[in-house]
Amino acid sequence: MILYTTMPQEIIFQTPESEYGKQTVIEYEGIPVLVEMNENHDYRVIQVMSSDPFHYLNDRCCPGVILSNRIYQ
Repeated sequence: MILYTTMPQEIIFQTPESEYGKQTVIEYEGIPVLVEMNENHDYRVIQVMSSDPFHYLNDRCCPGVILSNRIYQ
């Protein structure tokens, strides 16, 4: 099936509601980030939720980085 549309893929193929239960917002080094818990009970950064542009340049909390769960317990 081919869709010819200007709509973003995220709107057409939406994420199931059950996936959102795994996500939470935490603060990592003073930077609010949206994270998802993986099978090893570590957090994977999904999105930086800050309005400070310098937080997006921090390599330790960019999307895809794995944060240890031991830090937050």
